[in-house]
Amino acid sequence: MQSPSVNLEERRTIVSVVEDDAAMGAALRDLLNSAGCEAIVFERGESFIRSGAASNCDVIITDIELAGFDGLQILGAEAIGKVPVIVITALTDHFLERRAVDRGCFAFLRKPFDPAILLEHVRQAAASR
Repeated sequence: MQSPSVNLEERRTIVSVVEDDAAMGAALRDLLNSAGCEAIVFERGESFIRSGAASNCDVIITDIELAGFDGLQILGAEAIGKVPVIVITALTDHFLERRAVDRGCFAFLRKPFDPAILLEHVRQAAASR
């Protein structure tokens, strides 16, 4: 029996969101889901890393300032492999931005950001894989 062919262009982009602000996490989930992605939200960096979700997602969006395991640590975690990471923050700290870029973040956005710009970065990041 021949297995059915899979059209990869119809596959939903899976995005893991690591955001400790529940309202922001819900807003990002709703935005990503409305754009055709499948968004999974984690409130703690440790929970995200322990879940193994990085091995099944196409893009990671993380706040840089998280209690415990923060966004910079997520960027440096071996568990994320080569999954592109979009970093978001309300901070205006250029040193943190430089550190995130040096660790290989795909994009760095300051809150509040234009949702269309975030979605474009998600599209580009998923296409880069």
